[in-house]
Amino acid sequence: MKLIHFYKRLFDEAVRAYEPVWEEEAVPYGHLWSKYNYPLQEQFQIKDMEPDYPTLMYSLVLPESYLGTTIYEEIKRYPSKYELSIVILNRQIWLNATLQTDKLQDSLMGFLNQARGELMNILDCLIRRSEEVEA
Repeated sequence: MKLIHFYKRLFDEAVRAYEPVWEEEAVPYGHLWSKYNYPLQEQFQIKDMEPDYPTLMYSLVLPESYLGTTIYEEIKRYPSKYELSIVILNRQIWLNATLQTDKLQDSLMGFLNQARGELMNILDCLIRRSEEVEA
């Protein structure tokens, strides 16, 4: 069994027990689940990074209104054991926390909840830019 299938099975079992609202979507090079029952869309992805270990990625999908905030500065300043990044596509922002599975120190749900907490902390610190308020 490949490692990515092992982690997929672990995640499927965990969400079935604790957060059954996750929906799996077909993607190349891994597995992707989305959750829509929160004001912000959440995504969890396991990417096959052969020959390296699979990578876990938790994302919050933010609306266009976050483009006028200090999100770029906050993500750079935030201390995290995860690799934090921002991707902008079609006027939406993906705020990502990524970890390679060989560095995983928690369960998958532990990673998911810790990453969710860190990204929510970043959102709590955002300030709308003054030029956006004046416009």
